[in-house]
Amino acid sequence: MAEFVTVPASALVPAAGLDPVFAAVLPDAGLVPYHSINAVKDTLRPGSTAVVIGMGGLGQFAVELLRALTSVRIIALDVKEAALAAVRHKVDYTFVSGSSNVSEQVMEAAGGYGADFVLDLVGSSATLQLAGAVVAPYGAIRVPGLSDGVFKFETSQLSTSLPWGASITRPYSGTYQDLHDLVALAQTGQININLVRYNFDEALRAFDDLEAGKINGRAVVVMD
Repeated sequence: MAEFVTVPASALVPAAGLDPVFAAVLPDAGLVPYHSINAVKDTLRPGSTAVVIGMGGLGQFAVELLRALTSVRIIALDVKEAALAAVRHKVDYTFVSGSSNVSEQVMEAAGGYGADFVLDLVGSSATLQLAGAVVAPYGAIRVPGLSDGVFKFETSQLSTSLPWGASITRPYSGTYQDLHDLVALAQTGQININLVRYNFDEALRAFDDLEAGKINGRAVVVMD
């Protein structure tokens, strides 16, 4: 929050025409899901299924990106009904991830075969287990979530943690080219998420609201 900041010119991406408040969240909340989705774009063919776990700011971006870049069936999961309500009109199915039969619900919604792509933006042991339970054979799981989860990987022919051919990767952020491409997509007006704006003198309240789970989307402190 310095008054003046210098950075290498190579680190800057022009974002002409974008609301600075929206542009501010692209290098983090937008770039993380964009990188994971872009990495498996060959898997996201029309008629395939994508599952997104966690409907916070990154999850909302993931839904927007999947809608803008693919023709896949989208299934959104979250522990909170309010978070699901924010994206319900943009996805094909929503399920509460903490329910006892959520994996069966997802499998049925995915046509009984499983999800070709699972994006776990939570990364807890429970969500990792859920991702493994619903991914399709030769499907892809990407886990940017940082909730200290542990995933059991088995090599037995009777393995149940992952189906045959499925992959699991732990990506982080994205590339400069990803950010350039994401900004260009944003400039077309095809993606948007809920933004909660705070004035600079409300910055501490923004942190409190974030910790209390009151923010549906992404919080931005505006330094007027």
